[in-house]
Amino acid sequence: MATLKGHRPADDEPVDGSSSVDLPERYQDWRDRFITRRLRVLYIVGLVVNPIFIGLDYLAHLEHFGELLALRAILEAGLMLGFLSLRWQVAFINSEVLLACWVVIPNICIAQMILIQSAQTLTYYNGLALVMLTAAVIVPVAWRAHLVAQIGSLLYYYGALYAQGGLLSDTRLLSESAFVLLFVCVALQISVILYERLQRAEFRARQAERHTRVELEASNRKLLELDRLKSEFFANVSHELRTPLTLSLGAFRSLLGQTAEPDRRELIQTGLRNTSRLLFLINELLDLARFDSGLGGLRKRPFDLTGLVRSVAANFESSELRRIHYRGLTQPVPIEGDPRQLKKVLYNLLSNAFKFSDPREAQIWIRLCEQGDHVLLEVEDNGIGIPREHLERIFDRFVQVEGGAARRFEGTGIGLALVKEVVTLHGGTIVVESEPGRGSTFTITLPQGTVGQEPLAALEDEDLVLPVGSPVGPTGEGDVEPVASGHNEQPLVLIVDDNADMRQYLKRVLQTDYRVAIACDGAEAFEAATHTPPDLILTDVMMPRMSGIDLLQTIRRHDVLRFTPVVFLTARAGSEARIESLEAGADDYIPKPFDELEVRARVRNLIQTRAQDRALRELQKEKLARFLPARVADLILTGEERRVLDAHRKEITVLFIDLRGFTSFAETADPEDLLAVLREYQAEMGRLVVDYEATLERFSGDAMMVFFNDPIEQPDHAERAVRLALAMRDRVETLREGWLTRGFELGAGIGIASGYAMLGVVGSEQRQDYAAIGPVTNLAARLCGEAQHGQILVSSRFLSVVNPLVQAKPIGELTLKGFRRPVTTYNVVGLRAT
Repeated sequence: MATLKGHRPADDEPVDGSSSVDLPERYQDWRDRFITRRLRVLYIVGLVVNPIFIGLDYLAHLEHFGELLALRAILEAGLMLGFLSLRWQVAFINSEVLLACWVVIPNICIAQMILIQSAQTLTYYNGLALVMLTAAVIVPVAWRAHLVAQIGSLLYYYGALYAQGGLLSDTRLLSESAFVLLFVCVALQISVILYERLQRAEFRARQAERHTRVELEASNRKLLELDRLKSEFFANVSHELRTPLTLSLGAFRSLLGQTAEPDRRELIQTGLRNTSRLLFLINELLDLARFDSGLGGLRKRPFDLTGLVRSVAANFESSELRRIHYRGLTQPVPIEGDPRQLKKVLYNLLSNAFKFSDPREAQIWIRLCEQGDHVLLEVEDNGIGIPREHLERIFDRFVQVEGGAARRFEGTGIGLALVKEVVTLHGGTIVVESEPGRGSTFTITLPQGTVGQEPLAALEDEDLVLPVGSPVGPTGEGDVEPVASGHNEQPLVLIVDDNADMRQYLKRVLQTDYRVAIACDGAEAFEAATHTPPDLILTDVMMPRMSGIDLLQTIRRHDVLRFTPVVFLTARAGSEARIESLEAGADDYIPKPFDELEVRARVRNLIQTRAQDRALRELQKEKLARFLPARVADLILTGEERRVLDAHRKEITVLFIDLRGFTSFAETADPEDLLAVLREYQAEMGRLVVDYEATLERFSGDAMMVFFNDPIEQPDHAERAVRLALAMRDRVETLREGWLTRGFELGAGIGIASGYAMLGVVGSEQRQDYAAIGPVTNLAARLCGEAQHGQILVSSRFLSVVNPLVQAKPIGELTLKGFRRPVTTYNVVGLRAT
């Protein structure tokens, strides 16, 4: 950041781009750690040195040894207390307090030693200076703590001398000691302040240097990565791609001439159209690469620009309506240039003109004229226009006016960039005028070059090769079909893609096994789905009006469609795109290009899985109705259910049971086996829930949560929960024996907890549940998640309630998600013998 000349940044002023609060906080954290580390050394020094001076006391002052020894013991105890406070990190004692205590406590003891000796020599005053000097050398940060310690020590020392008036008789010695002590204190204080300022400045410099180094390293990595990606990209998209694409085009053309059946000709034309478009895009990318490397030279020659313009424009006149209008193209217009490159310029301009115009109202005007030694070419359309703020950027590479997943128009963002490169290489200019809603006009000015009287060169076929079947409007417009005919029992698949060829291709892939409906964007797909709910939606991501992600979110919010499987079929490949799709809520993700068999397999598996889910939900609905206690059912029948079902707070006992090994079993088992196991398990557990008068809160697949003491009072709810858990464990063991004979390795873990929760009816008018919400439900679920097969895990709090009833073994302290402190856990192994 810039600073005024002569201005020194303040202590809280950032130097590395950090906020004015962030840097002092980081410095304070570092300073606290520094003081804490040095204090450990300081206290250890005091604890070690103090006993050594006991021997010196004995040799020098034997007559006062007992009193001096007592003071040494008090000093040692004070140092030990401070050291333990530091080690145990006592919350209300900070490091600066411990630093001041280290100075003050020894100096108080030293002052008492001087009083004991009746100040005969006052030689112990050197110990005061030694203590202050040691603290300042070892912990030279925190000048305030040093100042407080020095003032406190001197006040006590001279206060004690004043209290013992006789000690002031030797004024010479007293003044000498005062001079030395005061000088030492001032010198040490100045030293500590200067050191702390130096340390702060050094810390700021290190932070700034680290920040700069991180930025430089990140920039360097980014540049290297961009260079690597660019080299890798253009190494892969090389001239080698042209050979297989050329052979593919030749094969399609040959097949088209040999086939008379309409269905096959349509399929071949689709392949020919998209292969030629791919070749054209690759040629554009290679041209840009050559321009970057300086190898994009022009093969100039004299030719007729009028003939070139009409030849390119003829590729777009494929409809019965006349869309292109010519002005000034009645006479030849000679020009020296590269016809192959100028053909790409015209093709991109006309392609954009049609793409960004209404497919039924599109009108294009092409004007060509000579102005002195230059040629003026204009391409005007009546399309959607370009916002003024985007006009300066449309010729930049890879820039599109519309971005994101809901863009309305296809494209790579390199067409206009290539147009500008070619025009610039010809020594010309290109400008654009546009008004949103009124259309755009692109004006190209090219030098005519050295065109003499010699005949113009004829245009070769290779100069005019363009994508077959160039689009005359937004892809897929007007190509929407209702639900295809078929057997009513066949599942319905809704295909959503803004590319007409892709929709028809997917329809051919799936129509033999499913009824198929198609839509060209997310908005149309949602309307079709609400009218006729599909069994699965196969959708592209980047589409006009409503993207695939927006369609997915809208489907998930719809009451009827929310469980419909949605599969993303997109050109975005890689693990990152897959993760983004799945996190958005898609049921599956298929990158393009894909294999037909893979699409069929994934669609079939998802439809079957969702059918099984529906069956499980129906089973769950049936079980919920059965598992309510009889007394609750009576209350509902008599119309008094509001008395117990309204929201209220109550202490309950929650039991959570879950199958072990079910996830891997579900991934490999046949759907019939999966459903059979769940039915056996749910039926047996359900009967036990009824027998013990528990309330089933939810029954989700292999997981079950029940609670006691609500809606009906159960004073022995903790005991009931334990007995139910033991019965469940025994019943699961019996089921397990049968499962093992069929090759299914399954078990069950149980967690129990007691506590307060909010209870009552939740849901909508169409669907309601009686739910328990509170930390107790989370604790029971977490304990269940930690339980191995055959274990019934409870907390120490719950065990204290049922301890007279059960036998339990300690598990230890478990760190459970959602709980700040570890939970002491026990495994209930059985009931105590009576």
